[in-house]
Amino acid sequence: MNTEEQNNIPPSEPESSAPNTDPSEDEIMSSIIFTNEDEIIQYIKDKATKETMKSLAPLLEKLEEAVKQQQQISPPQSSIVNPTMVNYEEQLKSLQEISKEKIKAKELKVAERFNKLQIRMGNMRK
Repeated sequence: MNTEEQNNIPPSEPESSAPNTDPSEDEIMSSIIFTNEDEIIQYIKDKATKETMKSLAPLLEKLEEAVKQQQQISPPQSSIVNPTMVNYEEQLKSLQEISKEKIKAKELKVAERFNKLQIRMGNMRK
């Protein structure tokens, strides 16, 4: 072989670069994960929901028992007006009145400051 023929022949790649052409295990796993991402997320959500429900089941049973006992002690009376609603309306009215009073007080302070400012400006012009 002459030197021209050697220059035209591509150099052979070392065997260590051969694994780079094949996808590595990490690349394969990441491609599997990315292609099945929605399924994996749904699986994790389902597992988390099941475990949460397992841990909450005893608490829910106790709560249901307490509700049943409470209903046996005093049956609900739907004909009575809800006292919290009336109380809420009264609180709302009182808060509105208080806020109106506060606004009036602020307006008076602003008016007083404005008058003082006008007096100072008038004094400065003289």
